[in-house]
Amino acid sequence: MVNPPPNTNATHAATRWWARPPLLALAIAGALLVLALAWSAWRGAPAAPGTAPQGLPWQVQRLPDGGSEVFGLMPGRTTVAEVSQRFANDLRLALAVSGEQPPTLEAYVESFQAGFVNGKLVLAFSADPHWLAEALARSPRRELAGDGRARRHALAEADLAQAQRLPLAALAFLPAARLDEATITARFGPPAERLAGAQGELQLLYPALGLAVTLPPGEGELARARPVLQYVAPREFEQRLRAPLVGASAPAAR
Repeated sequence: MVNPPPNTNATHAATRWWARPPLLALAIAGALLVLALAWSAWRGAPAAPGTAPQGLPWQVQRLPDGGSEVFGLMPGRTTVAEVSQRFANDLRLALAVSGEQPPTLEAYVESFQAGFVNGKLVLAFSADPHWLAEALARSPRRELAGDGRARRHALAEADLAQAQRLPLAALAFLPAARLDEATITARFGPPAERLAGAQGELQLLYPALGLAVTLPPGEGELARARPVLQYVAPREFEQRLRAPLVGASAPAAR
């Protein structure tokens, strides 16, 4: 039996709704409104009483034991199993290898909603280096990531089961919105330290929050890069964040 021909008029109208002036104007107005609200909120505009969203990037809770909580996650305490349960099918867990560096256990959520701020979430977990090397050798498959120099290796079934109890070491949030230093300080306050990276990027350090914010330079190869907000437990800030960043910073900034 031959299927009846599609209703080309209906198909044409459905696929070209964006070309109708009234609907296009409404869509543009709506998009501009959303962007304006998001930008105002980042810059510190007050929210209406009782409407402040939760889980925002600047809502970092310090814990009595020297830890912290952000996005409902606690570096040093939240496990792979808990992260997997929360994000379910949105989470991609793998062994990450960059260049000649040893493997690390990482996970990412490609589209993460932090309150009204959308972005990408990357999580790094603490694991024994010997186990990581052995898990890498047992990996059943791999794929290239990013610019092709980084690789992600899937965990074998037995290694995936063993990884469930490993704790979160650090997390990074890459917001889709472009941010500047004034916007960051409006939300987090003045940084305790500013470092200039070797390629012109700016590092704003907040040890009391366990936070380092990386802002791309205004020009050059990194100008189009996303800002990065890195979080660790404040008690581990010096070891996990500040020391590596100082080591990689431009000499004039030290």
